[in-house]
Amino acid sequence: MQRQHGFTLLEVLVALLIVSIGLLGLAGLMTTGLKNNQSAWQTSQANWLAYDILDRMRANRNVALAGGYNYTGTPTGVAATDLNGWGQELGANLPAGTGTVLVTGGVARITVTWDDTRGLGLLNLAGTNAGTHAGKSNRTLVIQSQL
Repeated sequence: MQRQHGFTLLEVLVALLIVSIGLLGLAGLMTTGLKNNQSAWQTSQANWLAYDILDRMRANRNVALAGGYNYTGTPTGVAATDLNGWGQELGANLPAGTGTVLVTGGVARITVTWDDTRGLGLLNLAGTNAGTHAGKSNRTLVIQSQL
């Protein structure tokens, strides 16, 4: 009687199948983690940028209280420089980033909007998943603060 040493080919193939299924699951978890990390980074950037313009407004408080930072008016002087710089930072740091500022009654309302398509894991390819999520990829952060 001959004793068997080692594994049969079938045992090796079954073990390889089990390991590959586990690795595919791990790859899916990594992809989800990367998307969530990207979305969290963009939210942090939006928060930082909102507080940036709020700090600029507090440094120029009298103009801000008079409505000089509102987008409904035409900003001049330091307010115009601050808003133009802020708009450029929004566009540079957030995909399709835009923002609005409105000061009424000494309360500043700052709204930052950006495209979070990548964070949602949506594809921008024509005809691929784009129509089913139209309009759902925009994220908005609103901060209100007393000046």
